[in-house]
Amino acid sequence: MRLAATTDWDGCCARLRKSAASGFILPLTLWMIAIMGLVAASVNVWVARTVADSQALARRTELALTQSNIRNELVYLIGTRPVSTRGLEVGPEITFANINDFGAIMTGASDSGKTLKFDGRPYIVQNDPNMVVSIQDGTGLFNLNIATPTNLRRFLATFGVADTEANALIDALLDYVDDDDLTRLAGAEKTQYERAELPPPANGFLMTPFELQRVMGWEKLGELWKADMETPLFTTCQAAGFNPNTAPAQALIANVRGLTLEKAEQAVTARFDKPFRNIREFGAAADILVTDEPFFYTFLPGSCVIVDVMEKNTGQRTRFSLTLETTSQTRPWRVDYAITIPPQYRSALAHLDPQAIFPTPESIDLSGGSNDGNAKPQQPGFLGR
Repeated sequence: MRLAATTDWDGCCARLRKSAASGFILPLTLWMIAIMGLVAASVNVWVARTVADSQALARRTELALTQSNIRNELVYLIGTRPVSTRGLEVGPEITFANINDFGAIMTGASDSGKTLKFDGRPYIVQNDPNMVVSIQDGTGLFNLNIATPTNLRRFLATFGVADTEANALIDALLDYVDDDDLTRLAGAEKTQYERAELPPPANGFLMTPFELQRVMGWEKLGELWKADMETPLFTTCQAAGFNPNTAPAQALIANVRGLTLEKAEQAVTARFDKPFRNIREFGAAADILVTDEPFFYTFLPGSCVIVDVMEKNTGQRTRFSLTLETTSQTRPWRVDYAITIPPQYRSALAHLDPQAIFPTPESIDLSGGSNDGNAKPQQPGFLGR
């Protein structure tokens, strides 16, 4: 009897141990499966992010390469093609002006049949239709480094800035660029910037138009910066003169005394079909008598251009300022600055003209044109020199 009881007790204990072991293994297995699932999900997320980052890097690299190619092609075209009041002549045949007609010579070559306009209009890149490029003549923009208080006040008025606020902004800008520590009535020098915990003024010319946002008060002009990001309005190009053939309405109003928005838009419309050759034609189109310094105006593109490169699919957009120094033997060109336009300022590329093509150098016939049957070699553009 005692032996049987012992045997039953041992069997019962064994069954209990087996049951306990089974009850422990099951949740352990479930925990292991859950942990492995989390690890697999984390790996998937990491892989997806890595792939997305790689694709984004590839797109940025491709955009940078395209921008570099466009810059090089633009340098080549400007260095080998003539300019006119219309822009850069890239047509296959060019008839040059009569050497006895001084006025015609000053307005550049005759129409070549195809022109790159330097007024900011978009062009589809010939060898990469997904890319769009726009070129803006720097002498057609509002040059911050040579602006006068009167020009600045007229420019700010186009964005609805009141006179009192405009006076403060102008004083702040003049204090920022001058080389002394004397504070104008409504301006700001190093002391005021330190109190506001802002970087001190540069006490020199602005290096880029976007440096203006460091000038006290100017960063608050949201509508102005939105307009400039969408289409260039400012420049810091080291070039003199003002070109009404390539200027937006705001720059026309700022630089031409007595010009209203209506008359500025009237001039912009008139030059679309027939660019101005001189101050008389511009005044007639704008319906004003231009009494400013005549040598201030130029009707040919200058040596500095602002270039926007855009990708149609992603909306990525970069901007750089390109200056040609054709008299330099060691540095014929330079990039003054380059930025990426923030996404909130990227406008949609709608209604692109399929005939507006930014050509590759290989697609242009460089053999020369004719003039009444007499072929003449093509001459490089001098870009307003």
